[in-house]
This record gives sequence, structure tokens and C-alpha cells, in this order.
Amino acid sequence: MLFLAIIGLLVFLLAFFSVLSARQSGGGWKFLATVAVLSAALTIFAIIKLPYWPYNQSHTAKTTATSSSATSSSNTTAKIGSSEVVFNEANQKKAAATTQLKEDSILKQLKANYKSMGSVTLDRKTKTFTVTPTNAKYIKSLKTVKQYPSKNQKAITTITQNYESLSTSIKKHLGKNYTVQLLQPDTNNPLLSVKDGEVVTNNFK
Repeated sequence: MLFLAIIGLLVFLLAFFSVLSARQSGGGWKFLATVAVLSAALTIFAIIKLPYWPYNQSHTAKTTATSSSATSSSNTTAKIGSSEVVFNEANQKKAAATTQLKEDSILKQLKANYKSMGSVTLDRKTKTFTVTPTNAKYIKSLKTVKQYPSKNQKAITTITQNYESLSTSIKKHLGKNYTVQLLQPDTNNPLLSVKDGEVVTNNFK
């Protein structure tokens, strides 16, 4: 706008002096007068639009502030979204670590409790605690109970109730969908399987 104002002012001055000269000489001054008026109007318009005036400075400041506010808002939203993702991931990792610690603690207790009977393992993917009989006397007892179930109903009931109680306790400490199973001696087949306190498999019968 400054360049336009300067050009307009120069044209106005040239046209103005040309009008004065034409009138003195009696030449065609009307056209020059029109050019002078138009150049004056253009010059005034350009001067008004210069950024040095308070109105234009205020308008520019508002536009800049609006743009900055919009950009800031967009950046803030992006940061919030990113923070939520990081927060959720952190919570998931923390929950997984807590669950693993609980699983390890329970597995340690089971290994100690069933040490005289056999080994205990945990499959974390299937959430299954497995008791594998290794003690010769215990293996013989299980085979006898399985071979003569009608004569050993009391033993079957006791074993079943113990595993139901164990499963219920695991559910209380670790949550749902955990299975506890007792394997048949010398096989990988479950003799008894309990999930969330409910018997799933019972091969004693």
C-alpha cells in the first residue's frame, strides 16, 4: 500500500500541475483534472490502508491473535490425545506387571504346597495351573481311586472340593478365566479340571 500511495501522489502532482499549465495556455484541462481527481482518490485510499494507522494495527493484531489461538488450540488437542494414549499404555503395562507378580506369588505357594505330591506349572497364555503327580505313593493312590471310584467316593469328593476351593481362591486374587488341573499319572490328560470354582473335567468317574 505504501508503494501505491507514493505512485498515486506522484501522478496527482503531475496531473495537478498539468491542469494549471493547461488552463493558462487554454488547452484541454478537463481530462487532466479527471486524472488528478482519480489519482487523489487512489492516494487517499492507499494512505488509509497503510498499517501504521491504529485501526489497521488493531485488525492485524486480532487476525494474528485468532490464528495463534487456533494453532495453540490444535496443538493442545493433539498433545492431550497423545498424552491419553501414553497414559493408557502405561496403565496397561502396570496392570500386566501387577498380574504377573500375583501369578508368580500364587505359583510359588502352590509349588510349596504340592511339593510332596508333584510339580506345579503355569501356562500364562491359557491361564492354566497344572499339577503333575511325581510322588510314587501319590501316583499309586490316584490310580487306585480312579480304578475303583465307587469304593473311593469320599476321596474323590475331598480332592474335588480341594481343587474347587483352590480355583475359587485363584479367581479372587487373579480374576476370572483361570483353570487349575490335576493330570492323570504318566499322561498329559487331565484327571480333574476346575475353572472359576466350577468343575470342567472329572475323569475320576
